[in-house]
Amino acid sequence: MKASSFILYIVAALVTGCSLEQEVSRTPRTAVEQVLLTQAVEKALVNLSVRLPEGVNVDMDVTGLESDRSRLDMTNADQGTINHPSRDILYIRDAVAAELGRRGYRVSAQGAESPYLVRVMAESFGTMQGNVFVGMPPVQSVLIPFSLPELTLYKRQSQSGYVRLHLDVYDNRTGEFLGSTPKLVGRAYFNQYTVLILATWLRTDVTAYPVAGQW
Repeated sequence: MKASSFILYIVAALVTGCSLEQEVSRTPRTAVEQVLLTQAVEKALVNLSVRLPEGVNVDMDVTGLESDRSRLDMTNADQGTINHPSRDILYIRDAVAAELGRRGYRVSAQGAESPYLVRVMAESFGTMQGNVFVGMPPVQSVLIPFSLPELTLYKRQSQSGYVRLHLDVYDNRTGEFLGSTPKLVGRAYFNQYTVLILATWLRTDVTAYPVAGQW
């Protein structure tokens, strides 16, 4: 009977230690987060297809939703417009411009006249973090100087980068809307696993990912 009670106590402790958490990153971007985002953009642009005359000049524009890395100017008549776009938005614009250049289009310098305007609509761009933990979390006694470290049976720490965008094309002289590209979606992931405290490994689709302590 005592053995059964002890086993039930252990199982209850382990179940208490099981957790599944999804959250956004609350820290400055690490090198891993940066490559997750940049590789997600690269994957999204693989399927880019623009119906324009070959080699034509185009103007580039970009817009996106407010994020914690951009500032909204709510004082002008166009309330809600990002007049001070984050570097995220500028990176997406420049990545799309480079891809258009590789496909034979010429992106005009600012102030130059071009027959077409390509507006990049950045619908989503960011990272997510998630944790799955099975085991006993660290125990710290308040009344007596007693503590136990984290006892891990299984732990997964996952990070993913995600981008979703599309391009709208306009006649730059008349403002006529000419069409949109299909939705372009890119994903990248970086997961770390731990089993029985000591066995740890990584799974990722990021190429040449950064590793702590690597020279």
